Amino acid sequence: MYSLDINFLNDRPDYKPVTAAKSPGRKSSGGIQDQSAMIGALLFAFGLNALVMGAWWWATGENSKLAGEQAAIEQELAKLTTQANVIKAINTETDKVTAEYKALAGVFDQIKPWSAMLQDISARTPTGVQIAKIEQIDPSPAPVAPPPPPPAATPAASPGASPSPASPAPTPVAVPPPVVPQAARVQISGNASTFAQVNDFMLLIERSPFFLNSNTRLIAATLKDATPFRVRNQGASATEVPKPRPVVDYKIETTLSPTGASQLLSELRSKQADGLAIRIETLQEKGVLEPQQAEVKKP
Repeated sequence: MYSLDINFLNDRPDYKPVTAAKSPGRKSSGGIQDQSAMIGALLFAFGLNALVMGAWWWATGENSKLAGEQAAIEQELAKLTTQANVIKAINTETDKVTAEYKALAGVFDQIKPWSAMLQDISARTPTGVQIAKIEQIDPSPAPVAPPPPPPAATPAASPGASPSPASPAPTPVAVPPPVVPQAARVQISGNASTFAQVNDFMLLIERSPFFLNSNTRLIAATLKDATPFRVRNQGASATEVPKPRPVVDYKIETTLSPTGASQLLSELRSKQADGLAIRIETLQEKGVLEPQQAEVKKP
């Protein structure tokens, strides 16, 4: 009923199935090592992914924070830009008003009242000199230069034409210098007893602070007979009527001084031109006109 299989190979010393016996154990240890390496790789990949995700999360948060700060800064910058534009407009309007005030003050500074000038001329008139007429001659307007002609149009080159050499650059048109307005001239005419009196009168006018001494000159001085006296007694003889001495008809031309009225306050006060002096002093107190040093001129 039963059979015995006896393998005598196991008893031989040169043949032992050690490989067959130990192979399952080797397979088991290799599988454990492979699982450990795989688990380590998975843990490393998971950690690396977690580190990357954490860095991305932190960078996203920082970007959102910086974006909010940038929006706040841009809003503040827009507010400051608006305020700067308002301040700029106010400064522009202030400069415009200041320029208008200075222009108005300049008009007052260039005024020279005729009452003061006539009193000055009267005080400088020597004995024996009579003034017949004083007139102001306005300067003739400067001629206006015609505008420069427009540059000639360059003809368009045809498509098939050969390129021409480069033409020289056009010469810029010289801009004329600004025209300085000329001061008004004053002519004083009358008669005097002698030529010396006329010369003295002209020298005294040169010393006046209201006139320009370099432009004061004698235009004409002619000796002529004086107008005869009128006698009420028609029956008087010719020997009883004295013959007047000849007189010198003169004409002196001078130019109004460009010195501002702010430098002639003492002269205006002495000539009782108090209105203009008070206006100028008020403008100087307001800071519109700067105080000027009075011009020193020999009396």
